[in-house]
Amino acid sequence: MKPSIWPVLVGTGVFLGLGVPLAKAAAAAQVGALAFAFWPTLAAGLVLVALGRLRHGAPALTLADLRFGAISGLFGHALPMSAAYWLSAEAGAGFTALAFTLPPVFTLAITLLIGIERPVWRRVGGVAIGLTGAVLFVVGRGTMGTTDSLGALWLVVAIPAVIAAANVYRSLRLPRGLAAEWLSGITLLSSSVILAVVGLATGGMAVPPAAPAIAWLALQALALVAGYILYFLLQQRAEPVTFSFMGYVVMATGVAIGTAAFGERLPWTTLPALALIGAALWMMKSTAARRPGVPGR
Repeated sequence: MKPSIWPVLVGTGVFLGLGVPLAKAAAAAQVGALAFAFWPTLAAGLVLVALGRLRHGAPALTLADLRFGAISGLFGHALPMSAAYWLSAEAGAGFTALAFTLPPVFTLAITLLIGIERPVWRRVGGVAIGLTGAVLFVVGRGTMGTTDSLGALWLVVAIPAVIAAANVYRSLRLPRGLAAEWLSGITLLSSSVILAVVGLATGGMAVPPAAPAIAWLALQALALVAGYILYFLLQQRAEPVTFSFMGYVVMATGVAIGTAAFGERLPWTTLPALALIGAALWMMKSTAARRPGVPGR
């Protein structure tokens, strides 16, 4: 695995992690969660396609490429995002955060089950240590809450399982020869179509005609453009388990900006949790496997 993967992993997590504080700022400007999901996704998808055309020309997209974008957009972006919004309203943000600590565990389980990689105990240990750090942070915030909803309990497992399956799918079916801008663009545009269908069925797509609301949506669109270019550069270079660790950087970014910009108080468990996540990243870096189908990467 090339060492350059790790700056790409951190950069991806930072840009995508900006969505957490930006969503909070947008909510204060009366932008609903579904509107915040849909409009920046659509805008970013259009910008990425334009960038792809400008930098690389128009590729001859095949049916397989479009199918990849649709599946990647549905299971990697639209479906888990929509489910997370429902879960957050039903059981609280802390309970929802627990779901996003689990993708590395499910990703590792899937790769072992289908034989993409052999069990390496140091990698298994890295996943376990990272999970411990993430759960320690979530529990330490004191926002876990409780729920009697069977649907919420299923979703806290289903969300990371879907994300993990999408990680593995993208790794195995990533179209060769398509630039990251085109991969990102078709994925986000496919996701925006799905989000639009949900929005038309449920409402909540309206945006207040005010400068702050538009500004937060525009900033999120820019963060998605940068984040998704790096996202697919990372996907092209990393095997699924290493790729999934990007989620911990997303979480850490949201925490750091929430503390600096919104004055959120951090629990005493924050530093031990981040130390464990850092140790897990180091363990994964030292044992990173080859990406399937890409010799020498």
